[in-house]
Amino acid sequence: MNRFAIMEVRIFLLASIVFTQSLLGAGATGDPFLSGELHNKGWIIFSAQTEPGDWDIFLMRPDGSDRHPVTNTREFNEAGARFSPDGKRILYYRMAKSDAVDNNTYGRYDLVLADADAKNPVVYGRDFPWASWSPDGKELACLLPGGIRIVDVESRKTVRTLPRHGIVQQLIWSPDGKAFVGTANGLGPYWNIARLPAEGGNLNAVSETDRYNCTPDWCPDGRHILYARGIIPREEGRAELWMAKDDGSEKKMLYAEAGRHIYGACASPDAKYVLFTRSVEDLGAVGKSQTTMAVIRWADTPMLGDQSKDLRQRFPDAKRCRRIDLGPGWEPHWTYNEAVDAR
Repeated sequence: MNRFAIMEVRIFLLASIVFTQSLLGAGATGDPFLSGELHNKGWIIFSAQTEPGDWDIFLMRPDGSDRHPVTNTREFNEAGARFSPDGKRILYYRMAKSDAVDNNTYGRYDLVLADADAKNPVVYGRDFPWASWSPDGKELACLLPGGIRIVDVESRKTVRTLPRHGIVQQLIWSPDGKAFVGTANGLGPYWNIARLPAEGGNLNAVSETDRYNCTPDWCPDGRHILYARGIIPREEGRAELWMAKDDGSEKKMLYAEAGRHIYGACASPDAKYVLFTRSVEDLGAVGKSQTTMAVIRWADTPMLGDQSKDLRQRFPDAKRCRRIDLGPGWEPHWTYNEAVDAR
């Protein structure tokens, strides 16, 4: 190839990068080619703090473009938004602005259901803590002191109740409807990730049980679970993104970095990408944690987000970082459904 052809290729690549970066929203940075893959892959919904100080629900494209709020309630904080399986509706929690947004308590406040763009909100109230959509979107599973209550969405009537067996928060119904995953007590000295059969039965540990583990979510295959492998108190370390089979086998690290805690991960609907949050401070309280969002390719895992010698020693085969940073936000969720109204 002569030098003029090489120059043309370089110009083409530079133009592609500039064009792709022009698609990125404010605060979105990183691998421009990964960004180009992501632009048309649905929508991400999340919570973020506004300039007046309250937390609203936002939508954006997975490359960070078209970031915009879809709620505007200055007297409330809103958190924990999740799309229904068909992407046409969302649920989220609303609390007074004076109540701090916290990773471990947001699901105890008023449940709200709305269209995917947050229009037509209906406040269900506080009788539906830690709600999760059923696979067909017609029922909710809620985590109450008396058990896991299955509720019909339209009538709000209880369909059935099953024992919670120590699950305390962050309840998620599997895509095939056969099980729940949640953060549980009683499996070890700290919170851990547990699976519970939807027809009743006993918990099985998914994560290790000798440290804090939290914020689980199902992979689209209904057989693997993402979670934050957390810290052991009074020991060094940061929360890392891990995955395990639902029976607790095949545990493996997907993403870790020495400078951030990794929480609140979810897979893209086609399982080709992973979306998560990066927090400078450890969660609970979200307002002081400096939490931002990021996306990586599943094919690029396991991955290290920085050049930590300790992490490289633990994970010698981990790949270099290829990540899109999406700016401030917390508890993101992803749909490929285009029913979302961008404005």
